Order: sequence, then C-alpha cells, then structure tokens
Amino acid sequence: MQVVPPGTSSGELEKIRSIVTRSFPVYETRVTPRSVLFLVQVDRTTLEGRFDELRQELWAQNYIGQIRFQDGEYLLEVLRRPTSRPWQGLTNIILLAVTLVSTFFAGAFLWAAYVGGSGLTLGDFLYGGVFFAVPLMAILGFHELAHYLVARRRKVEASLPFFIPMPPPFVIFGTFGAFISLREPIPDRKTLMEIGASGPLAGFALAVPLTLLGLFLSHSSPALPLNNCGPVFLGVPYGDLVIGSSLIYQGLSLFFPVTVNLNPLAIAGWVGLLVTAMNLLPAGQLDGGHVFRALLGTRSFYVSLAAVGLLLVAGLFYPGWWIFALLILFLGVRHPPPLNDISGLKPSRQLVGLLAAGILVTGFVLVPLSTPSGSFTLENAQVLPGLPPPANNTTVRISFDLVNQDLVGHGFTLGTNLTVFVEDSSNNLVQLRGSALANYTRNLTWSLELTNGTTYGKTGTAAFSLPGATYLSVPATGEAGARFALVLTVFDPQPSMLFVGITANELCQGVLGLSSGGPRTLVVGPVGPVTPS
Repeated sequence: MQVVPPGTSSGELEKIRSIVTRSFPVYETRVTPRSVLFLVQVDRTTLEGRFDELRQELWAQNYIGQIRFQDGEYLLEVLRRPTSRPWQGLTNIILLAVTLVSTFFAGAFLWAAYVGGSGLTLGDFLYGGVFFAVPLMAILGFHELAHYLVARRRKVEASLPFFIPMPPPFVIFGTFGAFISLREPIPDRKTLMEIGASGPLAGFALAVPLTLLGLFLSHSSPALPLNNCGPVFLGVPYGDLVIGSSLIYQGLSLFFPVTVNLNPLAIAGWVGLLVTAMNLLPAGQLDGGHVFRALLGTRSFYVSLAAVGLLLVAGLFYPGWWIFALLILFLGVRHPPPLNDISGLKPSRQLVGLLAAGILVTGFVLVPLSTPSGSFTLENAQVLPGLPPPANNTTVRISFDLVNQDLVGHGFTLGTNLTVFVEDSSNNLVQLRGSALANYTRNLTWSLELTNGTTYGKTGTAAFSLPGATYLSVPATGEAGARFALVLTVFDPQPSMLFVGITANELCQGVLGLSSGGPRTLVVGPVGPVTPS
C-alpha cells in the first residue's frame, strides 16, 4: 500500500487535517514513514456515524482512514489509497457463461442418471438445465448479489459476482461457487456483519424452497432397476452417487420423505445448502470469517484456527476437507480488522450472527458426497437334503444369505463352481479334473431359487451363472434380507465329496470414496461323502 511520506507538503497535510477535524477534534498530529496519525477526541455514542462519514470523504480524496484505541488514546490513521486495476465487467460475463456451460453439463449427467439413461441427449441438457443448472446458479447468484447490494448500500465499493467454473467430474456439480471482490476496506463491525451474513442468508432463503420442491417432485421419480448405473464420465458414475444429509436437509425431508432417486432440483437445493454452510465456516475471508470477526473481534482468530483443525480431522472421513483447509491456509486464517474496530454490534446484529452460526451447524455435512462402499457378505450357508431324487441321483440343497451392507439397494451377479473329490482304488480322495470332471458333471443339474419364486437352472457343467443380464436384487441394509437356495442334483455312481463355491459381484461400483467392492466367494463343503441312492 502506498503511504503519505514524511516529506509530504504542508498543504496536503493541512488538507487531510481539515477533513479529519470536521468529524473529530484533533489535539496532536504525527507523520510516520507509512502514514499520518491524528490523536483525536471521540464521543463513543456518535463514533460510528461520524467515522463512516469521514471514511467516505477520505476515500473520495484517495485516502483510507482507520481508527483504533491504543494506550488510552484514539488514533486515527490516514494512508493513501492503493492504485488498482479492477477486473472489467467482461470478465464477469465470460466466467458466468463458462459456468453455465459446466453446470449444464453436470445437470445433463444428473438428469440422464435420474431417468435411467446411459448417455447424453439434447433432452438431458434441456431438462438438466431447467432442474439443476438454472436453480443452482440462481442460489449462487442470489448469494453473491446480496453481498453486492448490501456493500453498495453501505457505500463500500464491490464488484459484480465472479462465478468459478469447474468442469465435471473434477467438481461433480460443475462449479466451485462464486465470489465478489470488495475494492475498499470494510468500515466497521456492523457493516462487516451485514455484508458477511447477507449472502448466506439470501442463498439459504432460496435453497430451502427449491429443496422442498425438488423433494416433492422426487415422489414421481421413475423407479430404476438396480442394474442401471447411469452415465459414467471419467470413471464417475452419476447414477450411483450418495449425498450426505445435514440436519437441515433431514428436517426438510420430513415434509416429503423420499425413498427413490432424487430429482435433480432436490440435488441443486442440497448443493445450495451445503455451499451456504461451507461459506459460513469461521475462517479467513470466507463469509463465516466476516461474521465471526464481527461477533468476536480479535478472538475470532482462535475460532478460525479451530475451524481449520476440525477440517483437517474431517478430512480423515472425506479427503475433500483437506483441500478446503489448505485453501483457507493459503488465503489466510487471520481476518483483517475493519477500519473502525471500536464500535460494537447491537443485539439485532448479534442475532443475525447467531442465525448464521445456526445455519453453519445445521448445514454442515461430514461426508457430503460418496459412492456406496460396495460392502456385502455371503453368509449363513446351510446344507440340507433335497427332495428324493430318481435312483442313483443325489440332491443337495444349499441355502445362503447375500447381505448388502450399504444404505442403498444393489444388483448382484451370481456364479457357482463345483470341486469334486472321489475315492480311488486305494481309498484315497482324488480331485477330478479335465475330462474326468466333465464326465462326472455330464448329468449334473444346477437350480437357483430366488426369493420371488423364480428359478434358474443349468445342466451338464461344473460351473453355473445367471443368464444374460439377469441379476439378483438385494435391498439396503436394515431392510428385509435376501436369502437364496441353490439345489444341486448329480448322478453319483460312486462315493464322492463335493465343494461348492458361490461367487457374487456387485453392479455399479463407483470410484468416489473408499470402496470395499469386488467379488465375494463363499465355499460350502465338504458336502459328503455322498453315496448313491
């Protein structure tokens, strides 16, 4: 920042002094290497209004004034305004256009996943724009426009919003938010509170009804089969995303409970609620940094450090919080003081700050976005005799549970294989392989019975799998379980020992988060020795 040097002409010093004395009596003037200091007499009851008038007049004359209480005296410091070249309006327009494109792409992916498509069509872009991109941009726009209007109302120069495009899937929803640039220091704690809280409150006020409308529309969502994974872009399956529920989102969901896939409008509202809470984190130049600096003064620095520490801990559950914590550290944890840090907040402004803090607490999500873990087990196998078979045949019935440990239902493929041991002439068990195994299983019959009564079968092979696109539907954890029965009938002219391997694999495994997916195999046996009937 440029300063008023010691060699400044007496005429300029008198000009500055005359401006200051119109607001505050001056009893001493000091010229320092970086500024001019005036020791002034202050009436605290009129300090806020008088200083704001002085601040505006100094700004118009290319100066910045700051007042503080130090060593029992009021010091009013005047510095020269820094020269800057603010970005022009064309930059705002270009960023807005690019962000619209990136959010329309994200909306198209979400809409395709919503209706069960696997690729993108023109209709996906149209409906994805209407139900996701436009509502999300409206929430972000309301947020930043509120900052801008309050700043203008308080005579603080500010830019129009700068939107931040981020193409999916690097940021799933196509944008990293938006911001405005304040082009002069904030005058006092009241203005700091109003500018900081106005954006989150405006965005929250729009996000709530949009979320409710989206949840209402979700009641007519199409019921998609569990093998529908939706479009996959650079490894990210948009049809297999799980959003975390904040306290406020859970509260809104009570009005319209949803058990099917969410309408993209509900997702746009959810993103708006999350972005609002993230902006209210009490750190640095975030909106929450403004709010808590206005509420707590210099003590807000320790709250900011605590917030960064909590984000680092939260990163153990969701690594994205580590990136956010590093961004805060890069931008600075300590919030600069307003020009007038003496005047406090009235109770009405304190209530606004507490409301903003409440939105932070109820809107924060520890794990905002993930894909299902893919965790499941094959267990509780029981071997039972089957129905009496024809002569020289043996029937074995194996029942087992396929337990889905995710909070959402999944589709699974299933396959089996058979390992056979028979006694040789020395009464030793020998595993059958190759042509001997093929000959043994020539008359073998597999039969898989599903919970809905459907049966699939196959004959003459040591391995069996569900045909074509057939899959097993297994509900989410906590719902009714999925128990299946595998019936094995074999023409068995000699004593044998059987081992049956059952392998399940989950469909639509994603890449976000830590997935424990992959095939699971349950080996049942030995089934035998089995002797012919």
